[in-house]
Formats: sequence, structure tokens, C-alpha cells
Amino acid sequence: MTSRRDALLLINPAAGRGRAQRLGPGTAEALRDEGFALSVVVTGSLREATEQARRAAPGSVVAVLGGDGFLGAAAAGAHQSGAVLLPLAGGRGNDTVRRLGLPLDPERAVRRLARYVVTEIDLGQVNGRPFLGVAHVGFDSLANRFGNAARIRLGPFVYLYGGLKALLAWRGVTFTLSVDGRERVFPAWFIAVGNVGQYGGGLRICPQATVDDGLLDVVSLSGSSRAAVVATFLRAYRGRHLGRPGITFTRGTSITITAGEPLDVYADGELVGALPATVTLAPRALKVLVPAGSPALGRRLPPPGTPPQDLPETPSRTE
Repeated sequence: MTSRRDALLLINPAAGRGRAQRLGPGTAEALRDEGFALSVVVTGSLREATEQARRAAPGSVVAVLGGDGFLGAAAAGAHQSGAVLLPLAGGRGNDTVRRLGLPLDPERAVRRLARYVVTEIDLGQVNGRPFLGVAHVGFDSLANRFGNAARIRLGPFVYLYGGLKALLAWRGVTFTLSVDGRERVFPAWFIAVGNVGQYGGGLRICPQATVDDGLLDVVSLSGSSRAAVVATFLRAYRGRHLGRPGITFTRGTSITITAGEPLDVYADGELVGALPATVTLAPRALKVLVPAGSPALGRRLPPPGTPPQDLPETPSRTE
């Protein structure tokens, strides 16, 4: 745990169709019960989330109760202030919270704080805009747009609904992808660049991605029928699509993506702009509270209270 006992709770009242707002009072009470001197800010503005986290004292806790986009916005501010981020599940997909291994019940997550450790994780950037989870373009971006616009209450399955609509609407596009200077031109359904590596309400699109290795995982799909695309995404829920026909996987630190026509780029579930895009990484740029055994960490951390010791090196992973 952090040594400071100051905390800021950021709540997005619109997240999860009101889920974050409903859970806000109980989450605030749990933080106070843990001994924090707490300030609460309710805002649906990503810009204000960034600004509030930027103003936080170094080493203080910024608890973020909202969706993945709101969390990513707060991460951008915490990166600058040196505050410690506590991700809490207040949205529909909550992919970053899931992948980090935190409970989906925010009150329970707070009451387990004694079991967490502060660790430094990587922060992705799309054209300079920070993100935590996955930056992506193509068919899956169209699915994200349809999912965000949905008016029906489907929880995380809203992204499956968006994917089915996008599957019918998508037309093939030729991309130019450069990974650390290695360029490839190919028609594709999507290109996904993962830090946390999970999106769409549970899709482990970059299943081997870890947040402390200083690398971005790049996964693309080309040359597939609609039936094969569906099969790929169904396998992605368990992270078992790598190695399948049409899937290409590599890693790097600087990724550029262009296409023969205008396409939107999404990151953390939010529209961040249009192609061309340059995706980079700021290594160990963000302090986060996570379980020591978080599946998103590439190195094993000792539990709280363990005397300092040398940690074993993480085995290298081949492309």
C-alpha cells in the first residue's frame, strides 16, 4: 500500500448506465473505513478526470469508478502527478479492471486494499494520447462505435451486439503497418495494439500482453471469411486465437498504422481520432494498486509485508 492516506474518488455518473453512480456512496464509505481522508468528484468529463488526477498529490490514491475510457483519462493525469491509481469497475466492460485481477465489486476491491501492492506499469500512447488497454482500428473499431451507441441494456454483451452489426457492415481495407521500422502492407479486418491487452467486455485480443515488459503486442487478422472472423473472436474470449489462420502477432515499441481510406481509431473504448496513427509506449510510467499475482504482470511481485529481495527475471517471450 501507499504510505499516504489522502485519496480522491473520481466517479463517472454515466458509466455503466448509472452503475458507477449507484455504487459511488458505498465505495466512498469503504475508502473512509480504510482510513483515507477522502475527496469525491463526480464528473462525466474525460478532460476533468485527467485534470483532477493531475492535481492529486504525489503518492496519494486516485480511485477511479467508471468505464475503461474514464480510467484511461484518469491514468493520463496520474502519470503526470505521481499519484497511485486504483482502478474500480463502474462501466459495462471493465476490461482493464478484469485483466489486472481486481474484483468487479468496487466496495470489495477497496476492502481488499491490504492485499495489494503498488507497482509501476507501462502506459500506451496513441498520437500522444495515453491509454491503458488496447488501441485498435478496423472492424473492431466499428463494433466499438455500434456498441457505444446501443440503447439496449446488455452489460458487457453490448460489444458482442456491436460486433455482429459491424460484421455485416465492414468492407475490406488495405493497411500499412510498421512495427519498429518493419513495414507490411496487407488487407485486414483489424489491427489491435495491446498494453493491458483486453477489450470488448472480455476479449483477450492480445492474450500475452503484460503491462510491465516495455513492449506493445500487435495482433491483426487478414484473409478470413466472416465465419472465420466470428470463430476468431469467440476464441479470443479465452485468448486462444493466436496461431490461427490469418492471425499475425508481433511486438514492438513504436507502431504506425495507415490505410487507404479514413478510419477511426479507438483506445480504452473511446474514439481518439482518425488514421494515420502512431502508437508508442512510456515504460513503467504509472503507479497502480494491483494484486501481487495480477495476470497482467510479467513478473511476480511479493505480497505486501514481504521483506525486500531480488526478484527473478521474467523469461523472455518469443514473437
